[in-house]
Amino acid sequence: MDIHSVQFTHILETSDLERLDYFLSRTAFVISHKSESIETLLRVLWYLPVNSTIIIVTNCPEMERDEIARELKRHLVHHKRTYLVHQKDEAIAQVFKECGVYHILDVNGKVIDGKGEGMYIGALCAYQLGYPQWIIFYDADNFVPSALLEYTLAMSRLFMSAPFPTLCCECDTFIVQRQTESEAAPELHNVRICWSSKPALDSEDWDARIVGRCTRVVSPLFNSLLEEWFGIHNHAICSSNAGEQGMTIKTAITLRFSSGFSVETFQLLDLLVNATGRRDIAERIILQQYLSKSPHFHEKKGDEHIKRMIEESLGGFFHFEAFLPDTVKWQLQEIYDEQRLKLVYPLVYPPIKDLPLERIDTLMAQYRLSTDADCQDMLLV
Repeated sequence: MDIHSVQFTHILETSDLERLDYFLSRTAFVISHKSESIETLLRVLWYLPVNSTIIIVTNCPEMERDEIARELKRHLVHHKRTYLVHQKDEAIAQVFKECGVYHILDVNGKVIDGKGEGMYIGALCAYQLGYPQWIIFYDADNFVPSALLEYTLAMSRLFMSAPFPTLCCECDTFIVQRQTESEAAPELHNVRICWSSKPALDSEDWDARIVGRCTRVVSPLFNSLLEEWFGIHNHAICSSNAGEQGMTIKTAITLRFSSGFSVETFQLLDLLVNATGRRDIAERIILQQYLSKSPHFHEKKGDEHIKRMIEESLGGFFHFEAFLPDTVKWQLQEIYDEQRLKLVYPLVYPPIKDLPLERIDTLMAQYRLSTDADCQDMLLV
């Protein structure tokens, strides 16, 4: 397996522009939205490429959905491929019902609350569109979203450089590189953003590298797994709970999704288990951590929220209990004892590639915010 931690000496050069255009035209951005204001959401969308596919999956109160749609239509005049999907949408629930994914539905037959569920819907929608080759997940709770420009440019360079024939010359940092001689495309490829820092908006030190409260608990378990499973020592995993990440569409439909806040940790585990279980393709399974230069500003959650995130993240490990080395099991037990955590087993949803899906042409059309004709009319006003 290829595992890299990457920094760039520069983020863009003119020779990248042609590949950037190709990448952005074939990338779907999935934005996870819940309670963020329309102003915050619009600022995030402003920093996304206007010609790319944007899928906003919202779990706002259902009565607010139409107002959000009106505001987005009013402000996103030039966006031609933007979709707004509500997590409680009946058509989405019907797709899961027909595919037998009943455990994602509540007693009312709607998709349950949870970030993982929203990302699962976003990946399903991108797959239904048919043309995206990559999918990028961003959160809407980003108060200074200019950082998304850096993340997007970095992901373009990393995805478009695969399988890295010249990447060594471009990167400042490589923790591990086990490059295969084959030039075949990666089997699975996941790029996760490691924030430069997470300061408060009123902080005087925007460069302070403070590891997230959830990450500092969960990531050491991955360091142990890398040692036990791959013989990789002293590799710092700092993206176990990466809210900003990208993957090939093949990766998105191959990995399982899980419920709530467990999803980023669970999918990282699933990626690693894919590498341990398929030695024939292990060298073409790629995990990259991009070490960003931009500070990341988002809402600071309370201790109870963070505790819940940790419990859900750690619960994902128990779905892989048969694969876990004893050292990791001991570490888990110590964490539960020291922090007095309760055991939470996240729900796990099947890979999209295993669902008996049919391409439904009308499914995504109903969520599109504007047609090409709408855009022309608005420009003439």
